[in-house]
Amino acid sequence: MKTITDNEPNREYSPATEMNPSGPSEEAATGEVRMDVGPIHRKLLAYAAPLLLMQLLLQLYNIADCAVVGRFGGAFGLAAVGVAGLVLAVHINYFIGFAVGVTSAVSRLFGARQYDKLRHTIATSVVIAIGAGIFLTLLGELLGKRYLLWLACPAEAMDDAILYLRICLLGLVPQLVYNIANGVLRALGNTKTPLCYLAGSAVLNVILDIALTVGLNCGLEGVAWSTLTAQWALGLAMLWRLTRIDARFCLAASARLLPMKELLALLRLGIPSGMQAAFMSISSLLIQISIDTFGPAAMAGMVVYAKIEGFLYYPAFAYGMALTGFIGQNLGSGRLDRVEEAMRISRRTAIYGTIAVGVVLVLLAEPLVAFFTENPATRANALAAVYWTFPFYFLYSLNQVYIGGLKGLGETGIPMASALFAYALFRVLWCEALLPFWYDMAVIYNAYNVSFLVSLAILVPAYRRAYRSLVAPSTGWIAQHRLN
Repeated sequence: MKTITDNEPNREYSPATEMNPSGPSEEAATGEVRMDVGPIHRKLLAYAAPLLLMQLLLQLYNIADCAVVGRFGGAFGLAAVGVAGLVLAVHINYFIGFAVGVTSAVSRLFGARQYDKLRHTIATSVVIAIGAGIFLTLLGELLGKRYLLWLACPAEAMDDAILYLRICLLGLVPQLVYNIANGVLRALGNTKTPLCYLAGSAVLNVILDIALTVGLNCGLEGVAWSTLTAQWALGLAMLWRLTRIDARFCLAASARLLPMKELLALLRLGIPSGMQAAFMSISSLLIQISIDTFGPAAMAGMVVYAKIEGFLYYPAFAYGMALTGFIGQNLGSGRLDRVEEAMRISRRTAIYGTIAVGVVLVLLAEPLVAFFTENPATRANALAAVYWTFPFYFLYSLNQVYIGGLKGLGETGIPMASALFAYALFRVLWCEALLPFWYDMAVIYNAYNVSFLVSLAILVPAYRRAYRSLVAPSTGWIAQHRLN
């Protein structure tokens, strides 16, 4: 038992009765779930499962677009979408990362029952997303062609890439809002609502793809407009949902924004987390320059590979995000014993789960690749990427466990440094050093494999140091901030 000093200064409570004072409950009527009580393994998996399904659904969402583009988007449609998608990914992935930083802040406030500050944090995060979305849309529309030229987009695919990019840039605002809202709901233990909304958006996207691209023969432009419409529907739905969470901290027009000191504290969590995701995207942009030298078949092959890779990448990424929210809530309520147990369970799940799924994908690689393209050269490139990288993909999943753990503890700087060094720098230097002597796509594939090991060498000792600092009786986070 401990005493709250924020909204209800004199009330004694136990975590099991917080959301429903009249009796034990772990879930509010508005969807928030406390993760500092209950069996760790069951609670963590129940929390992570909708996130895993959400990421798989996102992958199916992308696959639908890719399959339509590959068959109805013109000869260079896949290459155009691949290059334009890299430009969009830098902006979007930054805010996916920023949202994980928001999850870290919100989950700790929720775990500590600091509801006034939580209300201001949610409102401020949404305003940041909208403002940044408007700014990045205008910047992208102004510099879009320069981005594509810098990426050495083939002349044959340039017109399609510009068209696709300019339409999809109009969807940045709802995508950033969606990611921030998703991060907030995730921190509150609600992973089911974003999954349901995303499913509705995916169905809408597929229907519009078929109607505009196949039915009305709109080609690549039809795919872009379908995606844009589905994104706005999803973003607005998530914004509305934030107004329907617990009345003590829901989004409202009357909610005050954070004062400067607390805003800077939020940015100190969000910006490094966003930069980590941006560095990964920048790494892909830089390596894309090397891939482009191998021609359109290699470019298209990597686009197809990325769709299959998503069945490994997105679940691992989602599990890391789930771990951030789980650890953040438990840290906020002082339950470090649950933090360590969650990490142990997560390491085991990451290794065994990724290996099992990877084996299945390798066995099914040929028919999966054939689903996207009939071009023999594109197929060969995609299959080579699968065979080179999937046996080592469990290393990436372990990376996500330690990244999620560090962010849950409020350490977002180390994952950022790891991404900068292991991904943005190491991969590029690896390709620059080896391609002059071994000009083969295998060099690029192995850049990914080795970088996972380099990243782990940074993350594992950093997590151990961060955790030890928390359990130190005089200097730990719990000792300093338990009642703040």
